[in-house]
Amino acid sequence: MNDKEFEQLILKCYSNKTVAILGYQDNGGQQRANFLRNHGINVVIGLRIGDENWGLAEQDGFTVLPVWEAAELSQVAQVW
Repeated sequence: MNDKEFEQLILKCYSNKTVAILGYQDNGGQQRANFLRNHGINVVIGLRIGDENWGLAEQDGFTVLPVWEAAELSQVAQVW
């Protein structure tokens, strides 16, 4: 399976689900959240209260919640 086929599989599996991205650093979580959102997937960001990236995620237009709330709200969680 090549990268494009893998991406299509992920998008198919996540269709009509809310995905919690737990972590929002530029080395993965931020990129994954934007990729999913740009492909029509509902994404929430889960961070610890006081995390330095909370404001950035909000500025980027995401709903940001404490980690456990984001995990409870979603059907899929990815940890970054």
